Order: sequence, then C-alpha cells, then structure tokens
Amino acid sequence: MNWLAAAQECIAAGDKAVLVTVADAKGSTPRESGAKMLVRERDIVGSVGGGQLELLAIDEARRMMADKATRPGLMRYSLGPDLGQCCGGAVRLLLEPLTKIDRRWLTQWQSQVAGDGTRLLSTGSDGAKSWVDADDNADGARIVEDGKRWQVIEAVRRRSRPLWLFGAGHVGRALAKVLAELSFEVVWLDSRFDGFPAEIPSGVGHVVAPRLAEAVEKAPAGTLFLVLTHSHQLDLDICDRVLRRGDFAFLGLIGSATKKARFLSALKGRGHAPATLERLVCPIGLAQIPGKQPMAIAVATAAQLLALPAVREIAMEHEQSTGKQRGAG
Repeated sequence: MNWLAAAQECIAAGDKAVLVTVADAKGSTPRESGAKMLVRERDIVGSVGGGQLELLAIDEARRMMADKATRPGLMRYSLGPDLGQCCGGAVRLLLEPLTKIDRRWLTQWQSQVAGDGTRLLSTGSDGAKSWVDADDNADGARIVEDGKRWQVIEAVRRRSRPLWLFGAGHVGRALAKVLAELSFEVVWLDSRFDGFPAEIPSGVGHVVAPRLAEAVEKAPAGTLFLVLTHSHQLDLDICDRVLRRGDFAFLGLIGSATKKARFLSALKGRGHAPATLERLVCPIGLAQIPGKQPMAIAVATAAQLLALPAVREIAMEHEQSTGKQRGAG
C-alpha cells in the first residue's frame, strides 16, 4: 500500500500528484485491474505494468499537473497495435489529480483494507466518490458507461495476510525490508527497547513487547509466524504458544536441523502431539536458495511464504477469477 501512504503525504504537504489505476484489463496485460501507481512531480510510487504503457501514463499525469486539471480522465490502449508490446490485451487507465478533498476517501480506503469485508468505491467522470457494500467475491475494477458519463467501480478489501515477525536482529531487519514490499501485513516484534533500527520500512508495524512470548495471543487467526529472536529459550516459548493456538497459517523458526531436533524434543516434553510438531518449519527458507547472509535468508524465506497455498490464494485470486496471467506482457 505504498501508493496510499505516498498519496496521503502529498495531500498533507500540498504537493501535486496524480493517481493512476488500471480501470479495465482485457486479455494478456502486464497488471491486473485495480493496480495503482502514484505519479508525483519528481518520481512515481507503484506500477501499472511498466514499459511504454507506464511511460505514457506518467507523461499524461504530469501534463495534467501542469494544466492544473481537477477532473479525472480515462486512457485507452491496445498493447500490441498502439504500443508495440508483446501483450495482446487492452488496458484502460483512470487518472485522478489529487487534492485536499481526496483525503477523506483515502482515509476510508485505509480503514477498509485494514478491516474485514468488501466495499465498492465508485469514481464518477465528474470526480464524485461514493461507497457501497459488496459481496466478498467482488474483485478488481470495472467501468460502467452511460453516454459521455462513466464510473470506475473498484472492490476494496484486505489483500494481505497477517505476518508476525519476532526478532529485530540482522536477519529480522533483512526480512522486514523484503516483506514490506510484498502482500503481507507485517507486525515486527522485539523485547528490547533498543532492538529496532532507526528507520522502520514503510507499512511495517513495530512493537516493543518485554514479555514477547505472551504477545502471540494477540495475533489474529491465520497469522504467519516467523521466529528469530536473540534467545533460543525465547524462541522455544514463542513456538510453544503458537503451536498451542493451532489457528496459525505458518510457523517458521530460524536455525539448523540440530536446533529443530532439540526444539522438537523440548516441545514434545511440553505435551505437543507429533502431528502438531510437524507444523514447525525449521530451518526457514527454500533450500534451493543458498547462502547464510541475512538478505539471502530473507529472500529464501519470502519465497517460501509466497509459495504457501494460504498465501498463493490471495496473490492468485484475481487470476483464478478472470483467467489473466500475472506478468504477461
């Protein structure tokens, strides 16, 4: 959601910005409908697919800034005939100049993606915004036209999985950087007041919890847990509490095969059944990605999480419902 934070910052500072949304995507396209990019005067945040399409969108957005445009506009492109891209699809983009009056719907968007359920946000050709409740199966964006008037209707809902990262050491810091760029709602925890770096990655919540293991109880159901604190005993206590909950999506522990064997023995002594202990993943990270450097472990672990069915179902949700392939183009 970096585009959202950037948009709110622009409005607060009174800076010019244009929000670009893939309002409609047919056939093979580089991004799905609903994808967003914020164009600022000197840079961009997010992407609507790269290549010539994105360059033209940026140029048009900056032209709107120069002209002090206030109303949104739609752009239509056939990726093959118009842009010479290998994709055979067609894309329509919504471009919205942002002003201080947009603060309200951006705040509502932020609340919606942090909660449950799905709502539809309608953007009219006159710039008017309205919200309505929707079925949770609603996805992406679409355009409804009536003569010269049109509306872009977007489904807004939580698209990320909760992930709780325990430990702010070297690997924890590398993981926070990588995970912040992916579809995870990251909560980063450590028991030490001086454990975190001076700068926390955008979108990552951080919590100092002196009684760190007890914090496990506050995580929502379906959370992905990564355990890599400075203390093996603390790691053990956290894993014990996660396994007792049972409603987690993943429990990964940093370490070696030897550490895993010792933990399994200790956890068995605490009363955990063999079937429960099989859910403990240690060491973390795809074995195909070698290296013990913090960033190598972080990349391998992020790849492991993205391959999980519980995570893939979110990333692939749009593709399953529309037949579009991610990365086409």
